[in-house]
Parts: sequence; C-alpha cells; structure tokens
Amino acid sequence: MTQRPLRLALHCANSRLGDVAANVKVVADAALAKDADLVVFPEMFLSGYNIGDDVQRLALTLDDERLEPLRKAAKKAGTHIVVGGPRKARAGVTHNSAFCIEPDGSTTAYDKRALATFTTFQEGLFFRPGRTNPVWETKLGTLGLSICYDLFFPEFQRRQALAGADILLNISASPTTSQRFFEALFPARAIENAAFVAYTNCVGPQDAIVFWGGAQAYGPRGTQLGRLEPMKAGRLLVALDLDDLAPAREFRPTLRDAALEDLQDLP
Repeated sequence: MTQRPLRLALHCANSRLGDVAANVKVVADAALAKDADLVVFPEMFLSGYNIGDDVQRLALTLDDERLEPLRKAAKKAGTHIVVGGPRKARAGVTHNSAFCIEPDGSTTAYDKRALATFTTFQEGLFFRPGRTNPVWETKLGTLGLSICYDLFFPEFQRRQALAGADILLNISASPTTSQRFFEALFPARAIENAAFVAYTNCVGPQDAIVFWGGAQAYGPRGTQLGRLEPMKAGRLLVALDLDDLAPAREFRPTLRDAALEDLQDLP
C-alpha cells in the first residue's frame, strides 16, 4: 500500500550551554512550524554538550516538567520529536540520551551505549552506558536510534534493523576532526541494513570543541537524499518514501540473510 512520504526535519544547531529552558524553546518552535512529521535535534542539545559536573543538575527525567513545552508542541503540531540531552535514570545514575516525544505526549528515551572517552571526550566520567537497542514504533514507521559514537559499532544498528527499524537515526556531537569517518559510515549503514539512515549534528564552537554540523540522509540503497553544507547551522527537510524499502530489501536481502545468533557467538 502506497503511503505519503515521511517529512523529516534534521536540525543542525548549537545549544546554549546550561540553559535547558532556552534550548527547549528552540526545539518547540521548530516543531510548531508544522512542516515535518519528525523533528530531530543533535546530541545533548537540551543542555549543551560540555556541561561537566553540571550533568546531575541539568539531567531530565522522562516526566520532567521542563519537557512540557515539547509535549505541548508535539501535540499541537501532530509532530514527533527526537532530541538529545542528559537523562536522570535514578539517583546518581545519568545517561546521555535521545528523548523521543510523540504527539500524544508519551516520552521515551534511548541511552547511548558507546560513550566517547578519549582525546577531548570524557563521557565515561559522567554517564552510565545504555544496555539496550530499542526500536521506536510510531505511526510514521519504526525507528532505531543511536547517538554519535554508537554509529561505529554496526552491531547496534543491525540489531535494530532486525527488530524492524526502517529508519536509523543518529544524533551527534561530532567535532570537525571526525567528519570524514562519519561520512564514510552513513551509506554503509544504509546498505548493510537496507534502511534509511539520517544524521544530524551540533555545529560551531562550544567550549573547546568545534562541531562540524553536516546533517544528511540516505536511502536504503545508500543513495544520498540530502545534505547540509558543513559548518553551517540550518535545517535539512527530506522526504522519506517508505515504499522504497521493499524493493531495496529484495534487491540486496541483507536482513533476510542476517541472524542475531551471528552476533551472539562473538567472543
């Protein structure tokens, strides 16, 4: 059955460090534009990336009142929202998460599994790694979420694709030194999972890091569907035709020929 293409808005932006209310307003205003079915903002956008020891103070719970403007905007616009931020799971335990807000106000989260703790990154000092690879079943389709460095571990996206994910979203806080590595992985993840891949990133300087932006999206055969110029803030609006999935999966049956047991026997 043919369905209307999904309108996806990928926002490349830099948040105000430590100002959750201001960052929430930016996301809510984007949702209220009502020109996208799914609005996506970068990793840790709600608090800013380099928040250090402020993570405990700024971390949000799933029912946090500070997220209420996003729930109201999603309901009013009939839009789904994905945005990164620190999440308080319980006392003393915080995750680097992607918050997922549906038009009915329900809020869930994906917790980053591969915490970047090398060179200028110190995520392992402040966050607990996630342990699950959930998929987000929506009226738009089934989404798999990952955060930045997660993309370098293909088993994460493979598990989500085998669980039914049609769209693999990655939100990121990636510096300019990592651009060429990320851009090599996007079409590979799309082809190997016969799924749409979409990415958005912070852009510009924040504390001692310069993020390269570069939002982009790929079809299930690895074809680039759209791309923002690196180092420029903005929004990439792309249409994802989910009817493209079936022929792509027939042409290259990677999901049919893959099995979870091939991952479980790794040493």
